[in-house]
Amino acid sequence: MAPSALDDGGDALYAAATGGAKDWTDRFGGPLAVALLAAEVSALTAHLNARGSAVRALAVDALLDDFSAVTVAARLGVSRQKVYELGRANPAGSHIDRVPWRQP
Repeated sequence: MAPSALDDGGDALYAAATGGAKDWTDRFGGPLAVALLAAEVSALTAHLNARGSAVRALAVDALLDDFSAVTVAARLGVSRQKVYELGRANPAGSHIDRVPWRQP
């Protein structure tokens, strides 16, 4: 049986899919299983992206306590409008504490 597709962030799925073998889906349980696993990898990736965005929003908000939006924008390499957008983001939400590949 193949390890969980989330354990490696989908690396094994991707390697198999791009490896060129005709029966590449077999080790994961067939095409339907691969489609479902790929959807789970995509959901995890979206969640991690949202978690990273929440962290960035909190950091930008902290920066705005001490620096002007123009200064923060220049340091981050984004527009002043983007800084305001980031600072207004709602970082609240339920996020996983650790990625699956870092679990004990």
